[in-house]
Amino acid sequence: MTSNPRTRPTRPWRRSLLRALGTERNELARPEDRGRSRAWLLTAVATGLALLLGGTAAWSDFDSAEHRAAAAASRLHHLEAVLLTPARPTTDDTTTLAAKYRATATWTYPVEQSHTGTVEINHRANANSTIGLWVGDTGQLATAPPSTADLVSDAVSLGLSLLGCLLVLIAGGLGLRLSSLNRRTGAAWQHAWAETEPLWSGRATQRPGTGDPRLG
Repeated sequence: MTSNPRTRPTRPWRRSLLRALGTERNELARPEDRGRSRAWLLTAVATGLALLLGGTAAWSDFDSAEHRAAAAASRLHHLEAVLLTPARPTTDDTTTLAAKYRATATWTYPVEQSHTGTVEINHRANANSTIGLWVGDTGQLATAPPSTADLVSDAVSLGLSLLGCLLVLIAGGLGLRLSSLNRRTGAAWQHAWAETEPLWSGRATQRPGTGDPRLG
């Protein structure tokens, strides 16, 4: 006695993919069903491309910013300065991590060329304490080059912003397409029901003036 091999059920994602590609063997599949599958397939592809673009933009931004930071750092010099006055807070609130302090400091750069100026630090310090600061080739105070963490944070923010914008556009396009397909499905159903309802209810077989469909 021979037995027919069992047909393995098609997984939902595979069925949707076959339907989107137009290769599904299903006589009950409507054009709108294939349209929905294609819409979801295109959404998945577009989302993958958006992730790729977001990652590429983030990496490109980090790479260019790193080169700019390296070029700027090559013209800067890190050295120690001596505080001439105690560091005093710039605001009344000194409980936050962002609290800043100012003091007068002196440093030497280039060799035997002394400079004096007001420096800003992020902690309390007494006079004659030493602090680190950045200066240019002439010995003037300069802004510290951005750290790698700052560069990564900026690049990630840029990538996520671009990804978010693209996902909003993708979601909007998907919503519009599904809405259009839903309207077409509703219109097709109403048209089919208008043709089927008289037969289903028996009104098509009723004699004029009678209410019994069995009276032919």
